Amino acid sequence: MNCWHCDRPAHGVCRFCGRALCRDHVREMPYIVALYKDQHNTHQAIVTARALFCGVCEPREEPVGMPELK
Repeated sequence: MNCWHCDRPAHGVCRFCGRALCRDHVREMPYIVALYKDQHNTHQAIVTARALFCGVCEPREEPVGMPELK
């Protein structure tokens, strides 16, 4: 697989969209691994701070509704 940006051999893929990335074009962005409620019923998140990111895709800050799924 080759890098989306430069077509050289890839070393990883974007965690958000799956585009292949070489070491020169990889960026990093926090990624939520899991969500849960703690013993005080407060929402908590397990986050990896340095997930691979392509810089092309646009992960959304807000959830996207999917009313067609029931």
